[in-house]
Amino acid sequence: MKKLLLCIFFSSFGVIASAQSCNCDVTLTGLSSTTLNLVWASNVNYSPGDTICIPAGNYAGIRFYDFEGTATDPVTFKNCGGQVVLNETAYSALEFKNSKYIHLTGSGDANHNYGIKISGTGSWAMGVVLSAFTSDVEVDHIEVATAGFAGFMAKTDPDCNNSDTWRVNGFVMKNLDIHHNYIHNTHGEGIYIGFTLGYKLDSGRNCSGTDVYGHWLENVDIHHNIVEDTGWDAIQLNLTHIDGKVRDNTIYDYGNRGNWGQAFAMSLGGGTYEVYNNFVENGPLEKGWGMQIINGESGTKVYNNVFVKPKMHGIFLHNRHEFEDVNEGYYIANNTIIEPERAGVHYNTTVLHPVDPADLHRNQSEVPSHFVNNLVADPGYDFEGGNTWKQNQESYFDFNERATRDSLLTNIHSNIMTRQIDTLGLTNVLNNDFSPASSTSDVVDAGHNVASWGITFDMDNDSRPSGIAFDIGAYEFQSSGTSLQARLSDDLELFDVLTEEQQQTIFYPNPVFSSFRLENSGYKNVILQLIGLDGRVLQTVSYKMGTSFNVEEYTAGLYFLKVITSDKTETHRLIIR
Repeated sequence: MKKLLLCIFFSSFGVIASAQSCNCDVTLTGLSSTTLNLVWASNVNYSPGDTICIPAGNYAGIRFYDFEGTATDPVTFKNCGGQVVLNETAYSALEFKNSKYIHLTGSGDANHNYGIKISGTGSWAMGVVLSAFTSDVEVDHIEVATAGFAGFMAKTDPDCNNSDTWRVNGFVMKNLDIHHNYIHNTHGEGIYIGFTLGYKLDSGRNCSGTDVYGHWLENVDIHHNIVEDTGWDAIQLNLTHIDGKVRDNTIYDYGNRGNWGQAFAMSLGGGTYEVYNNFVENGPLEKGWGMQIINGESGTKVYNNVFVKPKMHGIFLHNRHEFEDVNEGYYIANNTIIEPERAGVHYNTTVLHPVDPADLHRNQSEVPSHFVNNLVADPGYDFEGGNTWKQNQESYFDFNERATRDSLLTNIHSNIMTRQIDTLGLTNVLNNDFSPASSTSDVVDAGHNVASWGITFDMDNDSRPSGIAFDIGAYEFQSSGTSLQARLSDDLELFDVLTEEQQQTIFYPNPVFSSFRLENSGYKNVILQLIGLDGRVLQTVSYKMGTSFNVEEYTAGLYFLKVITSDKTETHRLIIR
């Protein structure tokens, strides 16, 4: 049986005593605990910049209509005097319609981290919804403890009966700041923002023969949220064509319904994104996939993220439309990907929805993407020695087309690809702490300088680099004030004089900026091999003692140098700056 809708009218002539400490300008009284509460702005005497309080208590759902602040003076809605618990059995629990410049916060009670809690919603309904042209909203310190569908939803879907909802007519959802919330036990997505389809040509909706597209979003920041135990994707964000960020979130036990293509930790599409400092761990059922970006635009970056045992790939990238800028692709750097079911990163640039029909199935191999400073351990793929163009590296960084792989070879470097993560000197692999345990860890100072990409901090927001070079993976070992000269001295000792036997062979300088020489007159007929971290031999030369070995063509990072003589072979570590 459908619930009755109760219209609540509010007085606005003062603040109730229990709410004085909350700095309330308006307090909502008379809210029902049994029927959906409808609150119209026209019935509340408020001004931009005011704080509207919801007194502590247990209520049915609340739906707000037509509230509007300003960019400098938003209208704040918050709990006061304790926790507000919403238990709605028929509809979404908390919704804003046609509202703008709003701040919804559960920070009104010092005794609860999440002062507004959603304990129930209707079947296939949401915990918190921003709909019907709502824009410019901050939401924080809300707990969605259960949801019939998504925990959070923010979008105005294109409606064939309302052309104002169509992208062509100009509505853009802007300035969403979703942070410090706890979302769990959802049937569908944890956070679901933006229309799922409609990037360029695949609109996803047709109205009497007209392809209709969902609105764009701008300036979306999803950060410092805990999302766990979701049936579908933990975070889905689409159509943010300007400044989309997904950062500093903790995601655990997600996608546990196992629906194909709807079990990602993060699913992003049709825009330009920065994805960083997220910690993702699969749940005990191990049904959660890694992350995907479909039709991300030029300049999209994914860095400083940790993925633990993701099903499928750690990071899946597919540009089904043409890149906007053929001179710039993606930047995938300093991620730590542990035991992905398939590859650490999979990259597919085949055009499936072309602007020019002649581009159908064209491979965008000419677009330069970068895969640098990533740590990938023990992938499920095993192409080593197989009867295919895919070999060792493709187990870790997989490509849909050989031409794409070949065109990007110089942009895939300074990564550690290993099936023996226990040997890298990390802090506590068994407890998912993949930070370097000491300055002697193999990941320390082994990376390429990516400061020009804006990566100047690590997963813990500590500075990069800390030593003489960038570390590999999501974490940067902090040198605790050790001077650069001292670190340089330590590295020279570590990499040049590893054992007594190796003391007989001296490379100078090491680290090297342009060239080095091998100084040991006792050797004759020396063969030198420069080897990358992936095991590929990059250069083999017959070396004449005392001459220079030039490395200017190689990117900065950690390499191995093999010295082969008639009676023995030595392998040394070499840092190129």
